[in-house]
Formats: sequence, C-alpha cells, structure tokens
Amino acid sequence: MSSNNFPALNRIALLRDYGLKRYRSKKEYLEYLEQRDYIISSRTLNRDFEFLREIGFEVDYNSYNKKFIIHDTFIDKDNLFDRVLKQESFNKFKDNFKENFSKYVIDHESFVENVEVIKDIFKALEGTLILSFTYDKHKGNPEKREIFPLRLKVSKNSWYIIGYDLAKQEMRVFALDRITEIELGNTFDKKNIPEQVFKDLELQKYYLGVTRCIIPDEKKLLITLGVSDFLLDYWKTRPVHFTQNITGNKNGLLNEVEFLLVPNIDFVKLITSELGELAIIKPLFLKKLIQTDFLNNF
Repeated sequence: MSSNNFPALNRIALLRDYGLKRYRSKKEYLEYLEQRDYIISSRTLNRDFEFLREIGFEVDYNSYNKKFIIHDTFIDKDNLFDRVLKQESFNKFKDNFKENFSKYVIDHESFVENVEVIKDIFKALEGTLILSFTYDKHKGNPEKREIFPLRLKVSKNSWYIIGYDLAKQEMRVFALDRITEIELGNTFDKKNIPEQVFKDLELQKYYLGVTRCIIPDEKKLLITLGVSDFLLDYWKTRPVHFTQNITGNKNGLLNEVEFLLVPNIDFVKLITSELGELAIIKPLFLKKLIQTDFLNNF
C-alpha cells in the first residue's frame, strides 16, 4: 500500500501525536509541521482538527491561553491511524523480504481486510461527502447502500463504518470487509440528519463491538463485574473498554471492576467467554436478564 493513498494521513498522525495531552498554540502546531516538511495554512490546520473530531478524537480549545489540546477517546488503544501506519510499514517489510517471509513465517493474520477502502472513507469524512457502495450481508443478497459517514470504529481487529443511511434515515453500522464498489458522491449537509442519530453515535462509544443492545431502553449503565486475580492481571495491560475502573474492592475472592456500558451481545459474549473468571455483581436486573435470556445456568 503506497502512502500516496493517504496524502494527509502522516501529517494528521504527526499533528495528533504532537498535541496529545499537551496544550499547543496554532503557531507551535504549524512550526512543528513545517519542520517536518508539511507546510499548511491556519485554515487547513482547522480542517485537520475537525477531521480528528470526526473520527473520534477530542480537540479542545482553551480561550484563556489560546491553545489546543488533543485527547484520544478511542475505545481500542491500537487506534485507526496506528493500524493503518503499521499496516503500511508491515507491507513494505513483507515486500522487501518476500522470499524469506514466505519461507520462514507462518502468517494468517497480518493483513487488514479491505484496508484500501479507508482512503475513500477519509476523503468522504474530510469533505462531508456521501458514500455509496455494495454491501454483502451475512445471508447473501448484496445491496446498494448510500450513507453519510460519521465515524470509523475498530473492534476485535475488525473495522466498521458508522453512517447515516439516507434511505432508512437512521444510523447504521457496516463492516469494511463486506464493502465493495465504493464511490464518493455529493456533499451533504449535517443539518439534515436528525438529532437522535448523533445521540446514537455518542452511545456507540459505550458499546463493546457493534452488536445490538439487549435492554429495551438503550442507555449507558454503571456495571460492576467481579474479576479473578488471573484475569485482572490481563485486563490491567489490555483494558476491555476505556471506562474500565479497577476499584480495588473485593467481592469474595473476586476483584470489583466498574464499566460504563450499553449492554449488548458482545458484552454477553465477554461474560460467557470467561465463565469462572468473572461474574456480574450489579445491576441485579442485568444479571437476571442475562441468566434468563442467554445463560440458564449462569
């Protein structure tokens, strides 16, 4: 994959790293980029800040000292920029050592599926453009879809595009590895999107993965799990979610860990995959719901 496919990606990655958790003035940002051969205008810098916001970062401005700070709010620590840059670097490595790689390396996982469509998604996000594509559903019958892209999400090494579906007039989520025949369309005014869509988009931050909510009223819940010492050591180095809070309290032999989540099917999968290592402590109604509807012997 050539870096030409992502003309602004390296610049925005540098911008992100320079301002991450540090207050910087516009002048400092522009000088930093210029030192790295990226000469841009103040207007372009504003667009870069807006682009970072579009794909999940928080860019805050302090009017008192007239400086900006960037916060990384991605659910997955190995975020989108890093994944694309790592994939590009890794592909170059594989090309340079193609013979040795095929001879000595057992590799079934290093390729990120359909990563090439991201260049079009970036263009659509940056230019507020409509995207049209063919989507292959699980049960076959490919469909033509037209969306206004809102956010990219990475979960369990799979990438998803979250967008406003123009035909269904609601937010929908699409897996990138099932998208083909992608095309850029006309510009679209965000003002035409119902306010509820942006509320749904905000809630997506509090989902594990992209599967459906399991409670009637879709909302965030403060959930306390009891976690074994063994599993807790792993979660300390690889948090399940950005809201993970290890309280330091004990519930019997288990450690209490709090999350702010919208309970969904992926949350149920987490519980079932670690039976014996974790348990739901509260809320009790959620524990009973999962026990009744998903795990009769939970």
